[in-house]
Amino acid sequence: MLKILMEFVGTLHVNMRNIQEQIGHRADLAKLTVNQIQYVEAIHELGEPTISQIAQKLGITKASVTTSMNKLVNLGYAIKQQSSSDKRVYYIQLTEEAKKLISTKHQALVHYAEFIRAALTPEEAKQFEEILHKLVYVFKQV
Repeated sequence: MLKILMEFVGTLHVNMRNIQEQIGHRADLAKLTVNQIQYVEAIHELGEPTISQIAQKLGITKASVTTSMNKLVNLGYAIKQQSSSDKRVYYIQLTEEAKKLISTKHQALVHYAEFIRAALTPEEAKQFEEILHKLVYVFKQV
């Protein structure tokens, strides 16, 4: 089981990278660490969150989020907007570059899902989806 899981994850990574190259934005992903990409995704999911909201979503300290947000701002992927009503609060917005990165990743995932679906029979695809739901549930419990 371990061997095939490692092989699957490896092929997933390679194929996602190839799809992103075809779409034309792989270089943008290469600029960011895995953690930075997770921050960008969290900001995207939350809209225009505060540092506290990002920290809560990712289960990390506000200090860690602040440090990472400053890096994303310097890289041109995020903007910190100070609240007009409470000067201690900053809202985080994604730049167009970050939004393009999110879109590219989404397109790559859509292509990859289509690739997987084409490789499986309808019954296998249904079973695979059910297994993925179960695994996602288990991983979220950890």
